[in-house]
Amino acid sequence: MIRVYLMIFFFAFSVTPLFSQLSFELVSEQDAEADRLVVDDLGNIYLMNSTGIERRNAVGGGVFRTSEMQWGEFQEVDVTDPLRPFIHFPSAGKIVFFDNTLSLQGYPIDLFELGFDNIESMCGSRGDGFWLWDGRNSEIIRVDRSFNRILSTGNLSILLKSEIRPRKMMERGSFLYVLNSDNALHVFDMFGAWKKSLTIDATLNWEAESGRIFLFGVDGRMRIIDVKLWQTFEVQLPVSGGQYSYHSPYLYCLRNNVLSVFKHIENARN
Repeated sequence: MIRVYLMIFFFAFSVTPLFSQLSFELVSEQDAEADRLVVDDLGNIYLMNSTGIERRNAVGGGVFRTSEMQWGEFQEVDVTDPLRPFIHFPSAGKIVFFDNTLSLQGYPIDLFELGFDNIESMCGSRGDGFWLWDGRNSEIIRVDRSFNRILSTGNLSILLKSEIRPRKMMERGSFLYVLNSDNALHVFDMFGAWKKSLTIDATLNWEAESGRIFLFGVDGRMRIIDVKLWQTFEVQLPVSGGQYSYHSPYLYCLRNNVLSVFKHIENARN
């Protein structure tokens, strides 16, 4: 079967006025010595820097911290399972699991000992397993909770006719999203079959949720892409710059060591 590789740019989408009517009100501002954030499905906020991680609840309370960073550099906390967040340390081949208070759970998983000696990126799967990127064979591997192989995609560099070096992987809903080093975001289904690709080089950061991709642009706008219909909607952000996370109805922005939490307001037209 012949597959067509689609490079989709922001201006190629139609913009629906419905979403452009959304506005945001400021709920809270908190000091936060961090340069990255992720938010789980329960509204817990994970703030990260090079020395540690802090978890706060949706209103800034219930603070927990960890400084278990001795295995090297990491990308970010994976919160696919809010009760079992983890960190992957690629250079050491280690995976460290926490509970939802950031207490260590057992001993680190050693991927090298399990026969995965070149895993450059990974993410959790809500199907009770993990997705691994094997840089040597240029393929995505899905494993179960015990790291037994379930499926693999084969060489994606050949399929997509491009060098694949993932910067970030994320499973949300029924799709796996892989951000490549060239800023191409590749979308796969739960069987590892490639669906489409789009460029997001004009954005500061991105995330996915329930069949939608959220792109936070340097122009102060959030673009929401419906993965099934491949339509785009735009929303004006209350501030420009920083790291964002959107979990309806809340928008989180980490900017200049301040965490701002906004709530969207829907007018009568919505």
